[in-house]
Amino acid sequence: MAEEVKRLAPKGSTLRKLFLKSGNLCAFPGCGHLMMDAEGTFIGQVCHIEAADVGGERFNEEMDNEQRRAGANLMLMCNAHHTKTNDVSVYTVANLRQMKADHERRFSRADRAILDQLTDWTEADQATEVQNLLRMDAVLAWKNNPAELSDLCGELNEYIARLGTVPVELRRFVGKVARRAVKMENTRTTTSGMFGTKILISDLKRAFGLSETAIAELANDLDSYGIGDFDEIDTDFGPKPAVRIRDLRSGWPFWTDLASFCDKANESIEAFTDDLDFARLDG
Repeated sequence: MAEEVKRLAPKGSTLRKLFLKSGNLCAFPGCGHLMMDAEGTFIGQVCHIEAADVGGERFNEEMDNEQRRAGANLMLMCNAHHTKTNDVSVYTVANLRQMKADHERRFSRADRAILDQLTDWTEADQATEVQNLLRMDAVLAWKNNPAELSDLCGELNEYIARLGTVPVELRRFVGKVARRAVKMENTRTTTSGMFGTKILISDLKRAFGLSETAIAELANDLDSYGIGDFDEIDTDFGPKPAVRIRDLRSGWPFWTDLASFCDKANESIEAFTDDLDFARLDG
């Protein structure tokens, strides 16, 4: 006889593990909302991948009540993204499980947590190359032919090999700048042209809460690796300092395209900046 479906509260031990693996952040890609505020109040939500109640989103009648409240079926999210993921046509079980795994991997890898050891962590980051870029082509509606995609694959794989030598903090910075540039692309804070995409340091300062000096230093570090540099944008009040993300050698604005892809495909950009998992761009 099948057991009666009954919503069970998650065990305390499950919640502790879930919280530790969350890094105190919402699991939705790119979201920076805290799960616990400065006063120690839990302000996030415990979300079920497969619903705890009959009629709920992604309910699985073959699960038992214990499986429904297990850590593998739970995620921490802010209210807005909990509501957003109720759209089961977009946020499937597989999609949410991947989202959970990607998020928790960021905070559970020992090689990222033990930062006091003098180890070259770039040697631990094994990049995956692209094979066909079919998924990126479809998501961004490029409609490139196979020969064009093959050329892009070759160019990108050369770039990925170089990217693996760049410290993860700088890769992450480029990803954040790219996402901000895409978000602000229709404003005067950004400009795209020969050699790359530029965004005002004053905008990044307000968006990221970093000083102009810190951002300029990061831009100069990017220059050392050939990824970006310190530049200027002409404004009505004269030239203003900016960070530039360099295009690939063909002129491909890869980073802003990647940021657009992540937004449209509900992918975490950290999967690329942190884990170098570029095979996600393939079909």
